[in-house]
Amino acid sequence: MKGILKGYWAYFVLVLLLPLGLACGALSQWKAPFDMPTWWVLLIFLLLLALGLVVARKRQQQFLPPAPWLWLLTLLAAVYDCSCNIGAFNALGQLPVSIFMCMGVLCLLWVLLRYAALLLWLPFLFFQIAQIVSYEQYGTRINSLVLAESMEASGEELAAYLSGNNLLYFIVAVLAVSLMGVAQVWLMRRAKSMLSLTNAGCLFCAISLVLGAAIPSHHRDDDFYWPTLAAAELGSAAHEAVCHNQATVRQVESLTSPALQPSAISTLRGGEGVVLVLHIGESVRADRMSLNGYERDTTPWLRQQTSLINFTDCISAAQDTCQAQIAILTDARRWIYETDPAMKPTTGSVLELFKANGFSVYSFFGRRVGQQLKYDRVVRLLTHCSRDRFNAPGSPWTALPQIESVLKQSAAGDNLVLFVNNEGSHTPFYHYNHENPPFTPTVHKFENPASQAVEVNNAYDNTIHYTDEYVRRVCEMLKGRPFIYVYVSDHGEYLGHDGIWGRAALGESKFSYHETDGCRVGMFVLTSPEFDAQHPHFAQSLAQLRAHAAMTVGHEHIFHTLLGMFGISTPFYDAKLDLCSPEAQPYSGTKPASR
Repeated sequence: MKGILKGYWAYFVLVLLLPLGLACGALSQWKAPFDMPTWWVLLIFLLLLALGLVVARKRQQQFLPPAPWLWLLTLLAAVYDCSCNIGAFNALGQLPVSIFMCMGVLCLLWVLLRYAALLLWLPFLFFQIAQIVSYEQYGTRINSLVLAESMEASGEELAAYLSGNNLLYFIVAVLAVSLMGVAQVWLMRRAKSMLSLTNAGCLFCAISLVLGAAIPSHHRDDDFYWPTLAAAELGSAAHEAVCHNQATVRQVESLTSPALQPSAISTLRGGEGVVLVLHIGESVRADRMSLNGYERDTTPWLRQQTSLINFTDCISAAQDTCQAQIAILTDARRWIYETDPAMKPTTGSVLELFKANGFSVYSFFGRRVGQQLKYDRVVRLLTHCSRDRFNAPGSPWTALPQIESVLKQSAAGDNLVLFVNNEGSHTPFYHYNHENPPFTPTVHKFENPASQAVEVNNAYDNTIHYTDEYVRRVCEMLKGRPFIYVYVSDHGEYLGHDGIWGRAALGESKFSYHETDGCRVGMFVLTSPEFDAQHPHFAQSLAQLRAHAAMTVGHEHIFHTLLGMFGISTPFYDAKLDLCSPEAQPYSGTKPASR
């Protein structure tokens, strides 16, 4: 042992014994060791160290790399840890634990993969820097749901984040990681032997585990062992993101059409010319609509409509567009990861029941994303019964001529369903009249939004005002026909509330989605006088709907309310979720405690 430590006394005293002493000072609060699998990992490292000692003596080789080399390795690992580990400074004693683990991983990866280790290590470091930037700018850490949403994001949405500063961050991160890679290659090539490098890797991983065990259990977390657990979590998140998108598609693909079961409509026989507009909006918070008391007049036209039935407390099922669409169009009550089978969908889209009962269905979407993971596939599966489907290539206003064309080409007595799902108030908050915006100044680049909070919020409010105008224009086209316009947004947005931005609760933010008012979304119903007078059932249903306007409702009510409104009987109908029924019950899921 004396020969092994020769020349290393300063290194071990200053670099190893000091943090070990600090950690052992916490032993008075130590309650439990780490779990059994970690003990087995420590035992394996100790056995490898013993084997390395035997081989080094037999070959008369140096057991560890030279002490100056170890000093440089410690410095490099400290730079890695302090600049790339988001949890580096979260707790006393954590930094030495993660630095030693980083040193061990650097050595062992180089032994196993040599230069190929950089193909794993450098992208990982870049992602870790992105984690820090994401948390600082948007208040969230990146997890599987963020990755899943990124996989289906449109170019327009991604461009909102590729701003000047974010591009600069990207370039700086690439340069920093590249320099770290060069430093790593330079250092590893100067290790005396692969054996000494292996011994060093096992030694530092073992020290990290011992230090981690010395920290009180109530102060211990996964960030201690960076980068090992962080790399495992990243791989798991990427795998889960792909699985999430695939599972969402498979879930919809597995649903059988509700039209396969007997159904009948009691209110219409055909030829009445009734139009149902089902508009799933995008990212509209209820509290940013002047309908609901917001100080800015973001919904001037809607406020003046006497037939308006406004639901002030509507809870969206998920912060994920596809999951929200599933909850709205099917009999689902929650999202894909809900463990209760009673909350999951048992049948397909409600649009198919309308088609089976004499309605012609037309669908109008925003810009087609063009990817095959989730959004395009899910929305098209849910609307496959449409006679025709349209995409608005630019602003959602470009869909208005498409709607007008369908109305003109259809016979006056045709009963129609117009399904609308456009960008609305989605990031980057660009869709509004830029020639005469009601609220200025605005920005559309979602970089460090907290520093441009006024401009970002102005842009968002403009999109709500735009939605008000969009609804007005569609209703003008329908004037003189019996119609009902049902609007509900898919999810909300964070605009600096509670320090988070965008849909940050997708990630690991300090609040979950349903703990904040971001899950309260706009929902209202508009009707024409001709619709009210079309059938006594409609008038009664609307009266009951108005009576429930103050109730806490959710996406889960839409499927059954549409059936109840039109008197469509089907085995899938549930009167307790029909807001047109006196038996209707309020939303029963998680919601913010503020109301």
